[in-house]
Amino acid sequence: MGAPTRTSLTPPPLASLPVEREQLEYSSRSLVFAKDGPRILRAWGTPERPWVVAVEPRGGRWAIEAWGAGPVAARAAVRALFSLDHALSEFYRLTRREPTLAGTERRFRGLRIPRDATVYESLLYAIIGQQLSVRAALAIQRRVFERTASVLEAGGVEVPSVPAPAALRRLGADGLRASGLSGAKCRAILELTSPEAREVTRDPRLATDPLDRALERLVEMRGVGRWTAENCLLRGTGRTDVFVAGDLGIRVALEENGVVPRSAPEEVARAWAERWYPGWGSYATLYLWRRLVADRRVAAG
Repeated sequence: MGAPTRTSLTPPPLASLPVEREQLEYSSRSLVFAKDGPRILRAWGTPERPWVVAVEPRGGRWAIEAWGAGPVAARAAVRALFSLDHALSEFYRLTRREPTLAGTERRFRGLRIPRDATVYESLLYAIIGQQLSVRAALAIQRRVFERTASVLEAGGVEVPSVPAPAALRRLGADGLRASGLSGAKCRAILELTSPEAREVTRDPRLATDPLDRALERLVEMRGVGRWTAENCLLRGTGRTDVFVAGDLGIRVALEENGVVPRSAPEEVARAWAERWYPGWGSYATLYLWRRLVADRRVAAG
C-alpha cells in the first residue's frame, strides 16, 4: 500500500490500548498485533475503500501510521476505534456507587468500547455471532474473510478487512454456507448487502435518534433481532446508552452477582442498567463482560 502517513495524538488520561491478543472485547474485531512490539493494526474506512491504521504507545503519546489515508483521517480513526471522546470519568463516577461494578474502574482502568469502522461491519459481525461462542464466530468470520480475499497488506503485515457487499454477493449463499453459516444467516447477510439495507446502515441518525427508534430501524431487517441490533449499535455508532440485556454473558454476570436472575425477563435486567447507569448502558455491558471473563480466569488459576 506504499509508504505510510505518520502522525500522533495525546490520548485522554483514562485510555489504554489492549495488551492481550485474546482480549474478549477485541478478539473478534480484526485487530492485528505486531510481532515485533506493541503496535496494533486495524483496517478502517468503508468496505469499498478500506485502508489500514496502526497505533502504538510512545511515552505519553500514541504514534499513528496510516496506509491509504492522511493524518487527519488517521487521528480520527484512532479516536473512534478506541472511543477516546467518551467521558469515561462520568461512567467511573457511577461505578463507584454501585456494588456490582465497584472496583472495575481501577481494575480495568482506561478500557473503552472498541469501535468498528461502519455499522455495516458491526452488523455483519453480529449476524455471524448469533447464538455462537466468540471462538466459533471468529472461526467462521475468518473463513468468510479468506473466501472473499478480504485482506490488506501494510508495512509487511496482513490485516483482515471486512468484505465489501459485492464480495459477499459473489460468494453467494453456497460460499457462505461452506464457511459454516446457517441458511438463515446466509439470507440475512445477503440482504445486508442490498441497496435498501446499505441505506439504513449508512444513516447517521442511528447514532443520534432515541435508542428505541434506532433499534426499530435495524430489527426491521431480515435476521436482525434485538440482541443483534444492540450489539451492532454498541460497536458501530459510538452510542453509550446500549445495554445488551439479552446477552447470555451479561445475564450470567448479573446472576452471579446477585443482581438479576437469569430467568427474569430482559426488561428487569434493562431496568437495572437504567437505574444505575443512565446513558451508560454500553459501558455497563462492556465492564460486565470484562469482569466475568477476568473472574473466570482467576478462578481457573
